[in-house]
Order: sequence, then C-alpha cells, then structure tokens
Amino acid sequence: MTTGQIPTVLGPGTEFEGLLSFRGAARIDGTLSGDVVAEGCLVIGEGARVRARIEVDELIVGGELEGEVFARERIELLNTARVVGSLRCPRLAVAEGGILEGRCEAAPAQSS
Repeated sequence: MTTGQIPTVLGPGTEFEGLLSFRGAARIDGTLSGDVVAEGCLVIGEGARVRARIEVDELIVGGELEGEVFARERIELLNTARVVGSLRCPRLAVAEGGILEGRCEAAPAQSS
C-alpha cells in the first residue's frame, strides 16, 4: 500500500493526541498517543512512535508501537517493527527482524 492510496496521513513531525477514527486507510509516520478505532487498515510507518489502544480491520507496523491491539482480520509486523503490548487477531505475520514483546492471542475471524 503506497501513501498515494491512503487518504489520511499523519506525516513525519506530526504529533497527535486523542481519538483517531476513520474508514478506509490511514498512515502514521509521526507520533500518536491515544486510541484508534477504525473500519479499515492502519499503517504505522518505519519512523512512527505510537502509544495507543487500537481496534482496526488490519494493522501493518513498521515503527514503534506500545499498547493493546485488536485487529478483526490481520496484523503484520514488518522487519523494522517493535511492538510492546498485547495483540489479538485471527492472523499474524512477523517478518524476520520484527520484534514483539508481549502477548498474542488468537481471535476468530470476523465475518461480513
């Protein structure tokens, strides 16, 4: 997924605190602290720092994430990801080099 395909972007140097809610796709390349509740895909870029409770359909992590995550479809940790916290999802992919410190729990896939 490229930035051009993502309508909501918090770019490098951006700091956001609070509730981020969206439909579709969003990308974070800055700093976010709070909650993310969405129907769609959240991408946490390589340079991003996120401390949040996240509930999305799909999560792709390339940066730093601390918090609690529930993904209805899948979570993917890229080789640059560092996640501290708990993950709950039906499918998890971790690239070689990706770091997960915490707990991962299988959740049934959501039907449409």
